[in-house]
Amino acid sequence: MRKIENFIKKILGKRINGINLMVIFLAIIFLRVFIEKFLATSSSLSAGEMLIEYLHNFFFFSIAYLLVWIFLSLVLKINPQKLAYILIWAALLIIFPPLLDMLKTHGQVFWSFYLLSSPKDLLSQFITFFGHLPSGIVYFGTKIIFLLAIILCFGLILTKTKDFLKALIGAIGIYAILFFMGSFPTFFVIVYDFFSKTQKIASIQGYNIAQFFSAHVGILGLGYQGVGYSFAASLNLIYFLFLILLLSSLFLAINKKKFWALIKNYRYAQIIYHSGLFLIGLGLGFLAYPQNFNLNIFSILALVVSLVSIWLVWGASVIFNDIYDFPIDQISNPQRPLPQNIFELRGYASLGIILFILSIIGALTLGWPFAFLLIAFQILAWFYSAPPFRLKKFPLVATLVSSSASIMILFFGFILVSSNQTIHYLSWIIPILLVITYTLSLPIKDLKDIAGDKKYSIWTIPVIFGEKKSRLIIASSLFVSFMLSVFFLNEKRLFPWALLFGIITFFLVINEKIKPQRLPYWVLSAVFVYGLFLVKIIFL
Repeated sequence: MRKIENFIKKILGKRINGINLMVIFLAIIFLRVFIEKFLATSSSLSAGEMLIEYLHNFFFFSIAYLLVWIFLSLVLKINPQKLAYILIWAALLIIFPPLLDMLKTHGQVFWSFYLLSSPKDLLSQFITFFGHLPSGIVYFGTKIIFLLAIILCFGLILTKTKDFLKALIGAIGIYAILFFMGSFPTFFVIVYDFFSKTQKIASIQGYNIAQFFSAHVGILGLGYQGVGYSFAASLNLIYFLFLILLLSSLFLAINKKKFWALIKNYRYAQIIYHSGLFLIGLGLGFLAYPQNFNLNIFSILALVVSLVSIWLVWGASVIFNDIYDFPIDQISNPQRPLPQNIFELRGYASLGIILFILSIIGALTLGWPFAFLLIAFQILAWFYSAPPFRLKKFPLVATLVSSSASIMILFFGFILVSSNQTIHYLSWIIPILLVITYTLSLPIKDLKDIAGDKKYSIWTIPVIFGEKKSRLIIASSLFVSFMLSVFFLNEKRLFPWALLFGIITFFLVINEKIKPQRLPYWVLSAVFVYGLFLVKIIFL
């Protein structure tokens, strides 16, 4: 017993960084899907179906893994980071259910679907350890691995706490988590019906749950062929958001200081700006494809997944920019995480990579084209910030690259509604107008960095001309941008509003009482109100 205690103590003392943890977990899920779809006897899948299948496995097991991780840290009253090493070894159990199935069936994998049952049947399923499964569903390998996971968790808690009752309660808690994940669609529909009053909870049956997740084959412009994969694709939208919530909670539990430093450093003016671009693209998409305006719970989830993915990729670009701007930020932005020594450089870079991977996973829940757009965004952001190009050193070229990256977000919103996920029916007048506008106006973000940029030869407009003259140049550029919208959109009724908000914005920018850090928020507010008038005049 003493040897086991020493072994567990030694394991709990080991560390594994976040990027290694994520890569290993992605690899384990790959092996799981490889066994089920290539080694076992199964029907062939298209690339799209295989993507949905892989993502579904990744979401299901990662959420179950995170729930167990957080639960164990609460029961053992230790920092979750201490459990990371031992739990990544435990994650190898994910591979074994299909292997056990293949041993029993000589090559096939049992169909182990979710528990889709009435609320009253859930209790009997829980008490009997999935004892009344519908015909055709066999939890053979899954039951064995579930039981093994529960026993291992029981042993870990007992060894660590020496409290049999706590270990028993912990084991029941682990089983409840696994049961919750195995019945997740049922629980989701129960909660949804409770708030929406769609039907009485007592009347819910298995087929109602199957219809709920499979009937929405048209989610905005997205479409999934086959009931089985529309079911998984719909669940993936929920799972992605659940995963981000759990990862955020875990990060907060591991290190509150780092978590809040990341949140404070997110550049919220740019978040508003990119979210606005997405909504513009979405609006243009609805104009081109009005038949795809089919708002339902899954369409709303797709919109939220899109925004979260965009925020994540933006967060990754912020981190990479901070890394290469570290000497500048020590002068101009000492409140940022690296100058404050809140993060080590390697850990900060790993966090950026994790955010980027998560953004791509979120985009992939919608489809391949969305992931390609976010990858293009990140490449352009990398060229802007990182050597050997470090295009931010060159005036106008820097803002042109930034505005080109921003247009990827507009395209993202448009193809979310497009029937074929293409931009073929998007008028190029809007992207060209936005590229010109942003190229002229984005130097506003450089006003606060003059001291650091000047020392390290980053030749922005504010560095070249100084703050006072730069304010005048940027204010004039913004005024021109407002007026250009009238001519590009060929709408005379916009002229008085463009003139009014152009003048307002001009005087906001040249007002030296407004600090450079706050200036983008004032300008965005004026642009937002002007945008409301533009939408009313042109589209309504």
